[in-house]
Amino acid sequence: MKAKNGLKRMGMAQESNMTYQELYEKFIKKCQVNNLSPYTIDSYRVANRYFGRYVNLETLKLSEIQQELVDDYILYLMGTGIKPITVNTYVRHVASVLKYGMELKLIKQFQIKEIRVTEEIKEVYTEEELLLLLKKPNGKMFAEYRNWVIVNFLLGTGVRALELRNIKVGDLNLYSSMLLLKKTKNKKQRYVPISNALNEILQEYIEIRNPINEEDYLFCNEFGEYMPRTTLQHGITKYCRRRGVEKHSLHLFRHTFSKMWILNGGDIFILQRILGHSSLKMVNHYANLYATDLQRNYDKFCALDSIIKHPKEVIKLKS
Repeated sequence: MKAKNGLKRMGMAQESNMTYQELYEKFIKKCQVNNLSPYTIDSYRVANRYFGRYVNLETLKLSEIQQELVDDYILYLMGTGIKPITVNTYVRHVASVLKYGMELKLIKQFQIKEIRVTEEIKEVYTEEELLLLLKKPNGKMFAEYRNWVIVNFLLGTGVRALELRNIKVGDLNLYSSMLLLKKTKNKKQRYVPISNALNEILQEYIEIRNPINEEDYLFCNEFGEYMPRTTLQHGITKYCRRRGVEKHSLHLFRHTFSKMWILNGGDIFILQRILGHSSLKMVNHYANLYATDLQRNYDKFCALDSIIKHPKEVIKLKS
């Protein structure tokens, strides 16, 4: 028994000499075993590279990691000029690795807090910009036409770019005007309705796209192949700039969809399901961001104004 305990203690002593880089590699392996998306794993890799600019990850012992080190790293990131929300993203990803080390009892427990961020109201696409972007192109280039359809699709469904790139022809049912998203951020499939206007656009697009079978990707490159993230982003960036629109964020279409849904009086519970959020937290976040715009129709729906605007009057006889 003594020999066993001695070996156990030796093993723990060896583990305590593990470096951060070794722990990080174990963490990534765990993420892969848990079938996290390549996009999520890549975000951990990006955060790890940033952390590696501040400290040598190959020599940093887990026994040296304490609250002060993380605080100093946060101050370092803040000094680089990147946005506070991005600072929190990098810190959050590093914190996931450290918390994994804490679970394995390789790192002493301590709290990792994010910095306070003043949330800026996202400047979504304006009505004037959307009119420019939604004007159908006259040219014969497939890429330009496909990008026009994509803009319509993003604005009409609110899907993420990752989800859009993985839609296959068979996932779309234009007879029932429904789309089944199989590859999503949270790995939960969901249905998204297709509006009448978008349905017509997609009917024409599929005729031009002329897929071989239902396993073909709905939105593809010029050779009918899977479209990488960079191809999609560069294509939409060029498309927007040609139309005189300087905004070209793919995710901004999702925010625009959400804002217009809220301002048009759409049900937030339905919006939650369409966007694929597990709770109302993010939907309420959108509502708070666009609170100033809600004033536009406030008098129309306000209980007080609806009563005062049409007061009842007693009919009086003329004297």
